[in-house]
Amino acid sequence: MKEPRGYEYTTDLLVVGCGFSGMWAAMRAKDFLDDVLVVDKGPRDWGGLGGLSGGDMIVKQPDMNLDDLLDDLVYYYDGLADQKLLGQILTQSYDRFMDFENWGHKFVRNDKGELCFIPQRALDYMRFYYYHPYGMGGIDKARLLKRECEKRGVRRLGRVVITDVITDGERVTGAVGFHAQSGKPVYIRARAVLLATNTGGWKPSYHQNTPASEGVSIAWNAGCAMRNFEFWKVWNVPVDFAWEGQTGLLPKGARFLNNKGEDFMLKYSPKFGAKADPHYNTRGMICEVRAGNGPILFDCSKMSAEDVETMRPRAGWMGLNDKKLRAMGMDFFAQKLEWMPQVRHTYGGIVADLDGATAIKGLYAAGLARNPDPGVYMGGWATCITATTGYSAGEAAARFVEGHDAVPFDKAYAADRLNGILRYLGRDGIAPKDVIADMREVMSAPDVALMKTGRGLSRGLDRVAEVREEFLPELGARDAHELAKLFEATSTVLLLTDLCLTAALARKESRAGHYREDYPQRDNANWLKWIEQRQVDGRHELHTVPVPLDDYPVKPYRYYMDNFTWPEPPRAD
Repeated sequence: MKEPRGYEYTTDLLVVGCGFSGMWAAMRAKDFLDDVLVVDKGPRDWGGLGGLSGGDMIVKQPDMNLDDLLDDLVYYYDGLADQKLLGQILTQSYDRFMDFENWGHKFVRNDKGELCFIPQRALDYMRFYYYHPYGMGGIDKARLLKRECEKRGVRRLGRVVITDVITDGERVTGAVGFHAQSGKPVYIRARAVLLATNTGGWKPSYHQNTPASEGVSIAWNAGCAMRNFEFWKVWNVPVDFAWEGQTGLLPKGARFLNNKGEDFMLKYSPKFGAKADPHYNTRGMICEVRAGNGPILFDCSKMSAEDVETMRPRAGWMGLNDKKLRAMGMDFFAQKLEWMPQVRHTYGGIVADLDGATAIKGLYAAGLARNPDPGVYMGGWATCITATTGYSAGEAAARFVEGHDAVPFDKAYAADRLNGILRYLGRDGIAPKDVIADMREVMSAPDVALMKTGRGLSRGLDRVAEVREEFLPELGARDAHELAKLFEATSTVLLLTDLCLTAALARKESRAGHYREDYPQRDNANWLKWIEQRQVDGRHELHTVPVPLDDYPVKPYRYYMDNFTWPEPPRAD
């Protein structure tokens, strides 16, 4: 077979994804290696979702005791905590925090020079530190990371969709993909590959249109194990537009109200009210609507004028939102606005060791591509995870390269793998967006999105099978841009939905961000364990891994979920 012409690159380390974790990894790896190449499907140096975030950062400050923070996390995660990984993340967080400060990033301090912070989820020690003007921290961090990568000579490419890592049967030899504008093949010879591709999502709004996480399918097809896919993020958003910031607003007095004007979350948790993970708040929203107390409103009237001024976004997409809304006569902070739940992305990730090494030699994972969270969220935690795991995985991958000679890259085999996706280019057929919309509808069903039931999850899996059988053979991509969307739809969104529903159906209990209405109680005897999935000889295999409490410093003795009481579910017809 004649090999298609395309672009060819050779590098010591290939980093897939130019967000926060990818830039941290590349920057650190370049301290050891002659050549590091970062590729991203988006524009070069756009900064990933981190660049679109507020950039807040949870940090273990030097005067804090590690076991205190771990105790908070074990409690918040209802025991399902990888304490060794979490301990390493927290231990390394202060060094990365100081890197940002030394580069010129300005975390807010008061008149005494003390760092200002916002407590998270009514926890004793988990708190994030923020940048002023609020909402610009992500933009500034992305700028600084880009600058540091440039200073070290890290090569960066945009508009490249990586579809597969290539191995010799045992070890990574490189990767293959295509250019997202021309459709030309891209072949990259590399002695190691690091996936920093974020979590995968269902593209529910303009704010969440980017996280399709090619890393899920890349790692899956390479044979990596996947973990935590029964957990996915259901957020609260205004009905008419997107808004980020409730993590900081709720501790400062913002509230969710029902149509009676009641701060209804106090019914479900007198201790926390709405100062909890959004999964608890959205469960409360659903219970209120079922009781006839909808719609749900978000109210900032109890916030102080000073806090409103601090929390009002000044730049980026959030600043643009605020400016446009006020031009239309709508002030987010001065009006009660209707809100709703929205499914966003998975919390699942690639199984890797403490330094990011997967079971495939030479393949590493960093950041949210190896997310350790069981479905509950804290502001600033993602920035902490991406900085620390990106740095450590970048160093570990570089050390691997230093200790191993290059192995041959089979271009003909790579071309054959790539042909599986390139054959759709220029072909008329069903639009990829229709598959994505279908999977979004599956995941947004009330008995799948949050109040999960076996019936709803099984129905969703049946629909995934139907789409695979009926839609996939009929897909087409008119141009390279649609080809990138097609890859997202088939290899990521469809696979992602399958992994999520399969794991959620298997976990017959409720814990952290996972709530089974047909199994509403926590079951430590049978389910204090992780669910892992992997592909073996084309077969989908699932197994469980018990939490190794004997090896961990904190033994679970309290559970965050016990602070909430929910009404009995409605009886099935």
